[in-house]
Amino acid sequence: MIRFDHIAIGCTTLQAGADYVEKHTGLTVPVGGEHPNMGTHNLVMATGLDTFLEILSINPAAPKPVHPRWFGLDGFTGAPRPLAWVCNSDDLDGDLEIARSLGIDLGQPTTQTRGDMTWRFAVRSDGNIPLDGVAPMLMQWPKMPLHPATKMADYGVRSEVSIETSKAAELTKLLTALDAKHMPVTISQSPQTRLSFTLNLPEIGQVVL
Repeated sequence: MIRFDHIAIGCTTLQAGADYVEKHTGLTVPVGGEHPNMGTHNLVMATGLDTFLEILSINPAAPKPVHPRWFGLDGFTGAPRPLAWVCNSDDLDGDLEIARSLGIDLGQPTTQTRGDMTWRFAVRSDGNIPLDGVAPMLMQWPKMPLHPATKMADYGVRSEVSIETSKAAELTKLLTALDAKHMPVTISQSPQTRLSFTLNLPEIGQVVL
């Protein structure tokens, strides 16, 4: 089974990502930390008790890893934008095998860290996100009493994901096979591929990124 975990905004620098979110929401997203195994770093804020928003970029101060970075960041260029949505699996190995049985390579389990946190995250050998970048990325948190989002700044923002894709049927079939639960995700058939995030802010209302 998988559950919605977080959304990721990609950017070439964290400052660009911070400015992008602040411009649209008026919020300053606090520093998260560094991912030494991937040569990236992030900013994070909670979007619920077990969900969060992440601003992610390559860390220029970190050594380049010998393998491709996650989220396809090695090839990321241009302005900050919605990059990916991530789901928490209760059986990462099993769910990756289910995806493979449908002909979808979501990657292999890797161990990732940030500060004192450790988790498993599926990364493909090329670092890219399948289904033209709209498939969920899968991870697995270790058993813990509270989700890490409970320790993040929470400004009352809540998030939704909208996906336009020519592969809507494949994506829907994948989510069904993975027994997806609690998904604030809307999928629509379209010749164009577009991933967008709707942020519901207490004082502003809806903002679409």
